[in-house]
Amino acid sequence: MGALEPPHLIIILILVLVIFGPGKLPQLGKAIGDGIRELKHATNEENASTQGSSGSPSPTAASPTSETTRSCPHCKAVMPVSARFCGTCGRSLETAASTSSNTRSSVL
Repeated sequence: MGALEPPHLIIILILVLVIFGPGKLPQLGKAIGDGIRELKHATNEENASTQGSSGSPSPTAASPTSETTRSCPHCKAVMPVSARFCGTCGRSLETAASTSSNTRSSVL
């Protein structure tokens, strides 16, 4: 129960054939194949970049606070200066900057 059995797959195949027609099936298969190929390419590219960067830290990774990046005050993740929210923890970077400036002014 719950698994797709051969009768279920046959019904799905018939529905797809009726909906898309026999002329569109090769195009549909090609589009799905291209999408899967692109997904595999992107994941392999991501794996290669993470393996390459984990070996030795680059000089830009050592200094996260450069002109184009800043770090999240909550999780210390490196974000672009233009980012409004942290991509790692999801917190707002704008409120963190304004809160820290408010606490500095109240201390003075």
